[in-house]
Amino acid sequence: MLQQRVLSGSLLAIGVIGLTLVDGYLAQHDPPVWFLPLLKIQLGPWLCRGALFTALVLLLTWLSAREVARLSRAGGHHPLDLEARFFAAGLVVGPYFGTNAGLSSSAAEAWTLLWLALAVGWCFAVQAIRRRSQDALANIATTLFIVLYVGGLASFLVRLRLDVGGMEGAVVLLFSMFLVKINDTGAFFTGRAFGRRRLIEWLSPGKTWEGFVGGLAAAMLSALLIGSALHFSGIVRLPPGLLGYPGGLVLLGLLMALLSVAGDLCASLLKRDAAVKDSSSAIPGMGGVLDIFDSPLLAAPAAWFFWTRLVQITG
Repeated sequence: MLQQRVLSGSLLAIGVIGLTLVDGYLAQHDPPVWFLPLLKIQLGPWLCRGALFTALVLLLTWLSAREVARLSRAGGHHPLDLEARFFAAGLVVGPYFGTNAGLSSSAAEAWTLLWLALAVGWCFAVQAIRRRSQDALANIATTLFIVLYVGGLASFLVRLRLDVGGMEGAVVLLFSMFLVKINDTGAFFTGRAFGRRRLIEWLSPGKTWEGFVGGLAAAMLSALLIGSALHFSGIVRLPPGLLGYPGGLVLLGLLMALLSVAGDLCASLLKRDAAVKDSSSAIPGMGGVLDIFDSPLLAAPAAWFFWTRLVQITG
């Protein structure tokens, strides 16, 4: 089981890292000549500005929203499955189209609010067309929860990638999400070796306080070491100070670790309500897409806020 989990996780990591770095490369050569220079194939500018990474997040969002809808149905609720996935997907691609269309941040936020208003109106319309008032509130609320939980949070991954931009955007995104996953890894192995006291036994019996501390330490140490390498190599240079170098790196590691645990516990709450162990069996040894996407979902807004609002980085 552990070998299968390691194999699946490694293949997924290689795919995600490779695609994100290619996306960053394309952003640096806008629009570039494709890798076969003799053919002189030139890519359009829209494809060079975050299209690959947006497509990846869109796929993960679509699959995760479907899994959350299944969990909801198993828990006795009846969300509008297709509508939930559609409007969640719209929140993810919104930043991509807004950035490439040259919209200001206020205009982009207005379009996001309009999209959410359309989602609410459509859910009411579908419920009315079906002429069913029973469980109308629960159905609409569950549908909108999926839209916001999966699509709303996932959109911050795209926002981070595009707001920072270029290869720097790809690097800080991968760096932040690595801290999320290194917390999971550190907590897993520390918990297996030293775990004695359960963190929240009724919700996630496999988590221990020892693993929790080990994950925090792994994330904060990794943030300082890798962040220092990026800083002194000039790839991503942080300003000095509490929120820059080195204090900001430690803060980032702490934030990503805490939100990684919180994201996993949030998904566990949904799975407990549905009385299942995993969100699905789509990924051998790891469960469903939500089982690997839950921690990045909750950490994404904090990572975006850190890199775009708290610090000003330079390449």
